[in-house]
Order: sequence, then structure tokens, then C-alpha cells
Amino acid sequence: MGIFDFLKPKKIEKQIDINTYLLHELKKSIEEKGNTVEFSTQYAAIIVNSEIEIATAIIPGDFHPSLLPLLIITINKEYFPNGIESSIVGLGNTTEQKVKSAIENYLSNIFLPILDSFTDSHLEEFDFKSSSAGREILWHPKMSENSFQGKWIETHTEINLYSIVESQLKNKLSDKKLNWLKLYISRQPDGTISGECLLNNEVWEEGYYLLENYAKTWKDNGEFLGHKQFIMFRRCDAFDASIETYENSMI
Repeated sequence: MGIFDFLKPKKIEKQIDINTYLLHELKKSIEEKGNTVEFSTQYAAIIVNSEIEIATAIIPGDFHPSLLPLLIITINKEYFPNGIESSIVGLGNTTEQKVKSAIENYLSNIFLPILDSFTDSHLEEFDFKSSSAGREILWHPKMSENSFQGKWIETHTEINLYSIVESQLKNKLSDKKLNWLKLYISRQPDGTISGECLLNNEVWEEGYYLLENYAKTWKDNGEFLGHKQFIMFRRCDAFDASIETYENSMI
């Protein structure tokens, strides 16, 4: 089943009602941050500032009543037309609590870095340069806060997850305006480690192995622990002009 199959109308009325409610609440939350938001006329989605589309769907399945599992796809026709996929879980005892939790999860961990990537603002301490096809590029990382799951006792919560893969990432970015990186690593009480490391929606194995080795250093045995972060990388505007100069020099 393709990811957009989830966006088709569902036969289960309860799921349609919850997803519609979620979209209305998500719309309000994003408008409160000073953005213009309208509903899509094509399917269950909203459009932010006429450039970012957010489509949502409840993931079907037999889940615990306190969980609301969602698929959220963030789309921009120019930079990420196939969408940035996010599996989000809302927690709570009521529909309102679960929807609020899911929205806060999505906004803080995914949407805000994406929105920020549409501006050339940056923090110099995180900027870096890479080489691609013989030319140097300056990148502006736009990072979410680190998100932690479980009962942490050790001081690993002071670690920026991005720092685990940063040195190996720099020459992996594609020479395009925006790249993105999803990092997640977790360890079950029995020691089983799992997670994902997706660069532009594709599995980046080297990055995952670095995250896996990081999780092996956790000392809080017998507890479930998780750590995730999302990063957008914007090519500095000054290097947009240089790519045209570079391409002309190759003719």
C-alpha cells in the first residue's frame, strides 16, 4: 500500500471524525503562530502559507485505547513533492487529549524546522560547508529539539542526537535547496535496539549504525528508552547563485 493510500476517504466513520477534528485543531495551532492556513479541496489536508501542504490520516489497526497513531505527510511541490513522512503518536485518555498530544508532537518535532527552512536565517555555530561535484556549499541546519522517551537516569539527555552523525553526514547531502534527516533510536528493556535514520526519505545505513552504537552506551538497563530528532538543511542563498556560475563553467 502506498503512503497516499492512507489519505483516501475511510469507511470507518469514527476515524473520519477524529481526523477532521485533528485537522481543524492543527489549522488553529498553526494560525496562532502567525501563518495563513486553508483547507485542501482535494483530500484531508491543510495548506500553510500557500506553499506547505500537510496531509493527515489515522493509521488503521488494533492499538491501545490511549494511543492515536497518525501518518502525517508534509509536502512542498518544489522541494519535497513526494512528501516528508512522519509517523506520530498522540497520547491521552480522551480524543481531545490524544489530538492535542499528536499536534504538539508534530509541530515541535517536524513542522517548525520545516517552516524555518523556508527562510535563510541561521545559527553560525551549526553552519558547515561540504563539497559536491567539485564545488563548496554552505549549509544552514534547522534542528528540532531533542525528544526523549522513557525513564532516563543517566545524563544522555544532554546529548544532541544530531552530533552523533554530524561528522559523517556533511558530504552526504545532495546539492539541492533542502535536505532533511530523521533520526530515531530506541532500546527495549531486554536490550533490543531499533530505530530509523532517513536522509531525504531514504535509509542511511551508516548513520543508523552510529545511532545503534550510541544506544549501546546507555546504562539505564531494564527500561525502555528512546531519543529522536529531525533536521532540515538549507543551502545558503549565496550558493544558489554560484551553482549557475558553476554549471556555466562546465559548458
